[in-house]
Parts: sequence; structure tokens; C-alpha cells
Amino acid sequence: MLRWCQSTVRALDECGTSTSIFASLFHSSTAARRHAFEHRHTLHTHTKWAPRSVTQDVDAPLALTSSLVARRITGTTRTSYATDSRTRANSGTTPVNSESPAIIEYSRTMNLADCDPVAILSNFLSSRISSSQTSHKHKFSASTLKTLYASAKADFDHLHLRRLSPKQLTDLISLLGTLSLQRPWNSCIYFSKYASQVEDDGNTANTTHWAFVLEVARDKETLLGQSLNGTDRYWVMRAQLAKIVLAEGETPLEHDDLRLRALSHATQQYLRIWRHTPDPEVHLPYLHALLALRSPEYIATLVQRLCKILELYANPHSHLLDLLWNVISRHAHDLTPPIKARILAMVSTRLSGFPSSPLPPTPSHPHRIPLKTAASTLKPERPERLMSRSADLSAALGTALFPSYIASPRTRQRPELHEWATQQVRRAFALTVAPDTRWGNLLLLAISKTPQLPVSVSVPAPIPTAEEDALVADGDAMDWRPVMVLAALEQTLRETSRSESRNVEGDAASSVRESIRNIVRPLWRVWKDAEDGARPLGVTRAIVTAFFRVAEKVLDGPLVEGCHRLCVARGLFEAADHGSGAEERMQVTELLAAYVVAAAESQGTGWQDVLVASVPPESRGEVLEALLWHFLSRRASDNMYAVYAFAKDHGYQLTNDAIHATSLTLVSSRTWHLAVPFFDRPNVSREQTEELLVAILRVFQLERREYVDPPLVKLLGDTLWKLYAHRAPEDRFRYPIRFFFSIMIASGHPVRAVSIVEAIHRQAPLFFTTRLFLRLMRTLVRFRQLHLTSRVLQLVPSCPTGAAGDLRRKLTLSLARTGAHAKARSAHTSGFRINRWQTTRETMAHAVAFKVRSPSTQHALTIVPILARRPTHGPTIKYAATLLVSAHRTYAARKVLERARPHLDSKTSTAIGNTILHGFLKQHRLRNGRLVRHTLRTKELLERHYGFTPDRVTINVIIKAILRWRHAIDAPKVKALFDHMVRCGYPASARWRSNAGVPFGTPLAAPAFSVPAMEEAISFERHVRPLYKMFVKALYVRQDVRTARTVLAILKEEEVAAMRRREDRNRARKLGLVRKKMRMKEREQSGRGL
Repeated sequence: MLRWCQSTVRALDECGTSTSIFASLFHSSTAARRHAFEHRHTLHTHTKWAPRSVTQDVDAPLALTSSLVARRITGTTRTSYATDSRTRANSGTTPVNSESPAIIEYSRTMNLADCDPVAILSNFLSSRISSSQTSHKHKFSASTLKTLYASAKADFDHLHLRRLSPKQLTDLISLLGTLSLQRPWNSCIYFSKYASQVEDDGNTANTTHWAFVLEVARDKETLLGQSLNGTDRYWVMRAQLAKIVLAEGETPLEHDDLRLRALSHATQQYLRIWRHTPDPEVHLPYLHALLALRSPEYIATLVQRLCKILELYANPHSHLLDLLWNVISRHAHDLTPPIKARILAMVSTRLSGFPSSPLPPTPSHPHRIPLKTAASTLKPERPERLMSRSADLSAALGTALFPSYIASPRTRQRPELHEWATQQVRRAFALTVAPDTRWGNLLLLAISKTPQLPVSVSVPAPIPTAEEDALVADGDAMDWRPVMVLAALEQTLRETSRSESRNVEGDAASSVRESIRNIVRPLWRVWKDAEDGARPLGVTRAIVTAFFRVAEKVLDGPLVEGCHRLCVARGLFEAADHGSGAEERMQVTELLAAYVVAAAESQGTGWQDVLVASVPPESRGEVLEALLWHFLSRRASDNMYAVYAFAKDHGYQLTNDAIHATSLTLVSSRTWHLAVPFFDRPNVSREQTEELLVAILRVFQLERREYVDPPLVKLLGDTLWKLYAHRAPEDRFRYPIRFFFSIMIASGHPVRAVSIVEAIHRQAPLFFTTRLFLRLMRTLVRFRQLHLTSRVLQLVPSCPTGAAGDLRRKLTLSLARTGAHAKARSAHTSGFRINRWQTTRETMAHAVAFKVRSPSTQHALTIVPILARRPTHGPTIKYAATLLVSAHRTYAARKVLERARPHLDSKTSTAIGNTILHGFLKQHRLRNGRLVRHTLRTKELLERHYGFTPDRVTINVIIKAILRWRHAIDAPKVKALFDHMVRCGYPASARWRSNAGVPFGTPLAAPAFSVPAMEEAISFERHVRPLYKMFVKALYVRQDVRTARTVLAILKEEEVAAMRRREDRNRARKLGLVRKKMRMKEREQSGRGL
């Protein structure tokens, strides 16, 4: 039978077929055989209709003929079956049924032709798979690809491996090399485009495939005799560099170290590709490896390679320049004179080989810069000011040497600035200047790009000191060194003030200031006496402004006075009468504002006095706005608002952008009483009002506020109504606005909140979700605003959706629990009623007419039969027991607990037991000592027979019974009992514990009532609030009003503390969700490839 099937299929298929295929057919199930024969028919059909032209496109990824299918499965040429067996035995190839699990698993889901490893690899690496087909249904992991390659390489003469083209081998090398790098990947011409089509193997963070990359490259070159291209050499270099890992503190490598051999191999590959591209991802891995060896020899090699790159390309990438500045500023001790001369030669080559030309101007930017409204990132930015900082001058000087350094559009729109910078660069690095001076100029440029100022040292390193005579200007480049030093100091002082300066006080701060003074004063003395007629007046003003700002930071009064005298002598505080435009007036304003701040800080006076004494009245308005932006950049909200108030009181006009930025900064500092009046200022646009409002609401959302002062909530609610009564808010404001509605309800403005919800819902029904409506209605029920729930319920879609039905169900039970049985009945009958499913608890509430707090005895008879529907569901049993206890059927509740005990956990059993205990307190026939004794006996009964374990709720029930005993427990005993509970761990702040460590000074003695030790944490909502309210009521009943108010004050204080703790938890949870979403987004972006 088997031979007959073989001959038949061979005749139909025109090829020989392996016996393993037929064995699987005859030794498998009928369904499997049917699937196999149907698949064979499919292959035959595809073969019959295959296109004849080689240029014609093929629909299937692997449109193979039947004979080729058989040949690739058996691993032989087209011969008879017997020849197949002999050839396969002699060649040593792996049989199909012995393939690796990865190929076997793949063959179960793909065509039989795909079982060939070469065919699979060829299909995956085919050029027909474009980057747009990243959603291909068959994705591989890196381990699967490696297994397929190993299977293809297994034959003796490597015929299978030769079927892979050189380009496909290069793609395979690039793919596994890209997957070996840490994500997210940067852009590089040698990275693989197939990376997005590879599945993760699991822990991909520490998985590399460098050995496989080297193996494929070796096979391509040695086994197949193919030459390596640039991509192959790049990944071989990366694989060799991966072997060079130095531990922290490890000494330089010995000459016989294997890592140096790997570096030698990497160097051979790098020298073959370094001229191909200026891409930093090609050069930086090799250069960083040289730097990591921490040896002067390899640092010298690094400098040689880097200088060649910088001499080859006119516009090198900024990452290459960052490496150059790092080497110059932080490894200067490893640079020998020849190496320094090589770097200076590179600079000279660039100046002569790449002539500097003015950069094209950028498109004009709008005057107003969009302001971020997120509280965590709220940082208003000032409209652009041309050439107002030393960093702009430093960027201009760096751009003249390396065009890739462009700090901002401010340095691109000034032809005279470009001419000045080019002249300074040529003067600073002219061959007539001494090499040491040129090296010092380059060192200052490196320091300005990588400023470091540790406050723990007395002298800011590595800026040279005056004693080293390194700041004296040589030659004609008299502006180079002042600009570079001031730029580095300004940046360093700015970073220091954000982090370390807050922790530096006293002698340490004075020492740092004195060190900086010793640098700046000699620099100032040399620069002010130098005359340069080619220097633009704007550059002079910018340099003096930088001196003012540094003097302000280090409190250098003499330097401020010297700068002021120079400004007066040269007329820098005044704009030229002829041809003075807005730009020059801005420079003068910046200079005046810098002087006002520096003089106020150094003299210890208010800036108002300096402003009035030094600035003419016609210029004070512009100077005030400059001061406002200055304090805004430093987040000095007090000074900023003082500037705004001064301008408002004296009639000076500030721009609308400055005022709006002031309001947003006040929001970020949480000074609501100062920010709120900005809603009512004249000439405010709707967009600015909306932006300010959302900024405040976003603070509430990010901090997860639950309660805000009612006057502030009223004003914000009125603003919301004005903005959105007839116009829907933008989608990006959705979450802050929706979060604010719960705050409005909790802060005493529920009617306005519901009105705004209705107004927005009319304009944009999709602005709200059913889940939000549920949260709003729960908040309304919590704060006893039951009459508003029907208005919100009308906004819920009436269609029979699961979310809408769940909302009505939960609202019904919530209203019934609060005693609003009529509204609960109305909510239950609202919406779509036909065949609506009801829970067992909803059915019970409906059976007692939704009077769950006091159901009648007659209605309570129906509870137990309804409970039979779900006799083992814990929450349902607990609800039934609560209804029975409320109907004064305590014995029936005990029987329910007894029958359901095997199905309940200890927590549910304890909750039901507490409900039964509390039911006795509602019976008026038990009072005083009788009530206490009956409660204690019932507790012992529940413990013995019903698996009841007392908890803190049980303690509250027992204390409630004790407080009902009015004759035996008078007011002093109530106070003593409260003090005892505080000693047992119940909260009361330190200000209430001044007398014997307890609020009422009860002496420590043997208590009449002992609280058992419990591991359960004390919850304010479940334990503290009910207990303290019982004490307040008991003290009022006993006419001890003063003590009752004390306990009430403690309760209110702990309520606020609990709310703050809850807000902290919600804030941390929200932050965790945001971070998780960001991680998932980054993982998704990295997973999509390059």
C-alpha cells in the first residue's frame, strides 16, 4: 500500500518524495491526513499557475515547483527515492524528521517547502520584504535565525550555504549585529532594516550575538570566497570592540592581552571604512574604545584618527566634536606636545581648507513662544533676544570653526556677528601666535562646551587661574578668552545654582565666590583696557552684560561698579540716535536689567531703588519687562510678582506674553491667591484664559487633589462655565477638566459641576465616558447630593451596553444603602429594561423594595430563597446577612453564616460576624449593661462555632456597646477610654499629647478594657473615623461639650492627614502608570525598528 501511494504521488508530482512524509500520513489521524493531502493539492495548483516570466511578480513568498519542494525537503538533487536515501546517507545531511525544534515548529505553520532552512532564510532576507511589511505574520527570533543558518551550513560541501547571495549574508550579519546593540537604536547607514521583523527572545537587554556575526563573516570570506563589504566590516569591528571591556579601576592592558588582539582586528576593519561616511555611529564606537583603554598611547591614536575625520569633513557631527572637547578638557594630562601640535594643525587645516561663510538666515520666529502647561514641566520661555548672552557669542565663535555648533537662531541672523567671530578665530589660531597660547584658546573653547565646576574645590577646575597668567589676551584676539571664560562660568553657575548651591553655605560658598572673583577680576582689567575698533557695539554690550551676571552670582560689588563706569563712559546704556532699531534697544534694555539685578545683589538693596536711581523713566517699562523675564527664568516667583506689581502700581505697560508667563509661573509655585486675579485682567484672550485655567486644573490632576478651598473652586467653576457653556473644550484638556468635577463636588459646588457636565455633554458627548459618570455619581452619593444623580444618569446612554447596565446597577445599590429607596427604585427602572440581567444582590434589594436599611419582616422572608441562586458567593452572602440583620432577623443571619461557612474565607466570615454583633445595637430592648453582656456573649459564641476572628471593627462594636451604658460610663470614664485607645495606637498628633502623652492626661494604670494586639493596620475610614465619631456623640450626650470638641478637632485633623496620605498614594500610583506607559512607548518604538 505504501509503495503504491509512493508511485502514484511520484507520477502526479513528477518527483521523488521522502518516506518521512508518507509515514506521517499513514501514522497520523484522519484529520491530519486530510490536511496533508489538501496541502499537496494546493502546492500542485500553485505550480500549475506559476508565472513563466522571471520578471513577473509572484503572489506567494515561496512559489516553488513540486520537484523543488521535494529536493529541498530531502536535501538532494532530483533522483529516485533509493538514490535519495543513499545520497543523504553519504552526504551526512540531517534528515527532515531530525530537524531542530525551531524548524519543526515553523514547518507546522508554513508550507512544506518552508522546511528548507535556506529557503526560510532567503525568504526572510529577500529584497521583496520592504520596510512597510513589518506586520508579516511569520516573525522569527534571533535564536531561530541562528538555528536556520546552522542547519544550512551543516552539509559537507556547503552547497546550501552558497544559495544565499552575498547581499543576504550581509543582511544577516547586519540584522544580528543590530539586535546585539542596546535599544533604542540610533540612526546609522549600517543598521538593519529587518530588526522590526524579529521577535524578542525574552531577556533581550543582556543578549548579544557577536560570536554569530563573526562566524557568518568568516564563512562568507573563507568558506564561500566572497569579499566583505563596508557593512560587513563595520559589524566585524563592532563584534571585536565588544570584547574590549575594562572593569572599574583596572590597570592598562598588557601587550599579550587578548583584548588588544581584538582591538587590532577592529582597527583593521575601521581603516577600511572610515572614509566612507561622516556618520558618528561609524566612528564613535572605535574612538570610544580607544578612550576607554585609559592609556596615553591609545589616546594619541584616538587624537590622530579624530583629527583626520575633522580634516576630511567640513561639517562634522556634534557628537564627534563632543568627543574632541572631552579629550581636550578632561585628558589634557595625557596629551603630549606632539599630540597638542597635531590638534592645532587640524584647526589650522580647517581654517585654511574650509573657508568660513555667513550662514543663511533662519525663518523669522513668532514673537510669542508656546508655553507648556504641565505643572511638572511648566517653564515659560522668553521671546528671542539677539546677542544677549555670552553663550550666544561663544556659539558664534565655535560656529566659525565648526559650523555644526549653532546654539540658536540668534547667532545665524547677524552678518556682523559672523564677521567678528571669524576674525577672532583667525586671530586666536594664527600661526604667528605662540603654540601655548593657541592651545590655551582651544582649551577654553572645550571648557565652554563642557563646563564643570565642583563646589567642593576652592578653584573651579579646569579653568586656569590668574596666577597662571592664562587669561591675558595675546595678539589681536582680545575677545576670545573673555567670551569663553564668561560663557563657561555662566553655564556652570547656572547649573550649580540649580543643584549644589542650595546645600553650600557659610565658608564653602564664600570660598567658591572668592575663587571665581580671582578669575573674573584680572580678566576684566585686561579686557576693559583693550581697544578693538572692529568689535560691534552689540558684542561689547553682551560681554559687559555677562560680567554683570557673573558679578551678581559671586556678589562682587567692585566689579559691578567698574562695569557701570565703563558703560557710562562709552555710552553703552544709550542707543544711538541715528538708525537705532528694536534690536539695539533690546541690547540696551538687557544691559540695564543686568546692572539693576547685579547692583541690588551686591549692595544688598532692593532692585526698586536701583531701578529708580539708574534707569530713566522712559526706559523703565522695557527694563521692568526684562527684569520680569529674568526672574521668570530663575523661578523667583516673589521677585517676579514684585516686578509685576511695581509696573501695575506705577502705570508701566508690560506685554501680554510677559503677564501671561507670570501667571503660569505663579501656578507652578502654587500661589493661588496671586494667580487667580489674572483671570480678570483686561485684554486677556480666551486662549490665555483657557491655558491658565487648565494649568491650574492640571496641578490638581497631577497631585491627585481631593479637596480644594471652596472660594478657589467657585472661581474656577465660574471660569469653566464661561468658557464651555456653549463651546466644547479641546481634546488635550480632557483629563484635567474631568478630574476637576470630583473636586467641585467635594468642595461644596456640586450643582455647578453637574451643570458644566451637562453643557459639555451637549456639545461633545464623547468627552465623557460611562466610567467617569459612575465616578461622579459615587462622589455625589458620598457627599449626600442624591438629587443630582438623576441628572447625571440622564446623560448615560440608554442602549443596553454592559458598562451602562453596570453603572445603573451600582448606582441602585449605592442609593439603597444610603436610604434613598425611591431614587434607587427610579434608577433601577431607568434605561433599557427588556431582558436586562440582574445580579443576586440587585434582586434582593428589589425584593425588599430597596429599603435595605430597614426592610420589613415580610420582605425579609424572600431573602433566603433568593440566596439559593448563589449560595457560595461571599459578597452575596454578606449582603443577605446584612439585610436579615437590618430586618431584626439575627438568628436567620446566623443560620446563613453557619450554612455558608465552608465556602467563606476568614475575612468574609469576620465581616458577617461583625454585622451580626452590630445588629444588637439597633435593638431598643437591649440597653446598658445588658447590651454589653449580650454583645460579649455573642462574640464568644461566634468565635466558638462560626469561625469568627475579632478584628478592629469588632473593637469598635464593643466600644459602641460600652458607650451606650450611660449610668456606669460617665464623661471622665469616656475620656479615660479615649486616652487608652490613643495609647493603643489610634492616631492623635503630638500637639494633643502634651499631658502624659494622651489628649486628656489620664494616668497610666491597669485599664478596665484591654485592646488585644492585632496585626491589622489601622484604617482611618474603617476604624478611626467611626470610633472617634462615637466618642464625640457620647461626650455630647453626657454634656461634656468641651471634650467633645477636642475629640472632633482631633478627628478633623486626622481626616486631613488621611486625605493627604491618600493623595500621596494616588499620586505615586499615577506617576507609576505614567512611567510604565512611557516605558511601553519606548519599547514599542524600539520594537518597530529604525
